[in-house]
Amino acid sequence: MSIAAVVACASSSAWADMTKEQCIDANGKAQELRRAERLSAASEQLRQCANPACPAMVRDDCARRLDELEKAQPSLVFDVKDAAGADLIDVRVRVDGQPLLDHLDGKPVNVDPGAHVFVIEVAGKPPVTERLLIREGEAGRREHVVMGNAETTPPPVPVTPVSPAAPVSQPAPPAPPPSSEPVAVAPAPPAAPPESSGLGTQRVIGLSMGGVGLVGLGLGTAFGLMASSAWNNAKTACGGSVSQCTNVSSGTAYHGTAVTDGTISTVGFVAGGALVAAGVVLVLTGGHSASPTTGFVLTPSVGSSFGGLSMSGAF
Repeated sequence: MSIAAVVACASSSAWADMTKEQCIDANGKAQELRRAERLSAASEQLRQCANPACPAMVRDDCARRLDELEKAQPSLVFDVKDAAGADLIDVRVRVDGQPLLDHLDGKPVNVDPGAHVFVIEVAGKPPVTERLLIREGEAGRREHVVMGNAETTPPPVPVTPVSPAAPVSQPAPPAPPPSSEPVAVAPAPPAAPPESSGLGTQRVIGLSMGGVGLVGLGLGTAFGLMASSAWNNAKTACGGSVSQCTNVSSGTAYHGTAVTDGTISTVGFVAGGALVAAGVVLVLTGGHSASPTTGFVLTPSVGSSFGGLSMSGAF
């Protein structure tokens, strides 16, 4: 049976007291209470405006809202027992300081959604306080509560084990008399020559810097060649004279490429040369070894249409 049918069964004397303005006001208050999640209070307002004394439009709207509210209304069933597991009936329940139940009958009680503090009280027992989060549509949620604590058996007294008697120490045997014969003393082995410490941290850093510098020099060489090629293409596109260029668009494009590649080439040579030089210094000053001194020198060379590296040294 729908809510509207239930309301229709109410007494006609109660409906006769409702005016059109009161019906509209009850509907508006119900919507405000619903938005505030006060579902129980909203249900009371909707029941007032859902009776036949109200205009049909208001009555139908209130009946529809009441049906939806009944489905969303959460409820709780309190199951309260003593420490021995027996059911308790004379139980008082308060929610957020307000009375909710004065006894239990096993039926669900409506509560509003949200976080609430419930206090369960039974005469002669300490009260139990529970903070519960009630959710919309959570109908018939069963909440188990145990009042009082069961009698507990005191824990056994720990017994400290007695350690066994320590064994009686026997006197040490007397030391043998010193021998009059001379004792040969073995000569100490010759000291081992110090091991080489390997390359050392400084030399490893120097070799790493030199390797990065060689990469930079390689990039400088590659971009130098590309810059030279772009410059030659620019002159060819302009008919051999850049100042009197006949193909401005192609000449300008090649000229820009030549400038960019030339800049990258210069940076690669400068950075690579600096890293190689610093690496060589670190390797040469990183300590001396038994092997003959070795060394090398890298010299970049760049021309109008070529670039490269020259290396010389002794090993």
